[in-house]
Amino acid sequence: MNLKEFLDIKSEEYNNTSFIENYTIQIPHKFKTKEDIETSGFLTATIAWGNLKSIINISKKMMELLENDPHNIIIHHSDKYLKSLLSFFHR
Repeated sequence: MNLKEFLDIKSEEYNNTSFIENYTIQIPHKFKTKEDIETSGFLTATIAWGNLKSIINISKKMMELLENDPHNIIIHHSDKYLKSLLSFFHR
């Protein structure tokens, strides 16, 4: 098997919804704008250690606290949003 064949197989394995729905990559895939995809991916990556199910659940909670608008909330944050994030913790 050559490199291209190997990479094509891996692409088919990982680049599909059945893979995505079971891993943390599902979090940025919920967004449409590049900014929200990048922001949610970065924030999820910062807590991505430990139990996968726990990481997914806490990442969803984090996005809810950011009103599922992570980039906008971070760029235009206010005391209101900062207070709502005080309850957020992971480990």
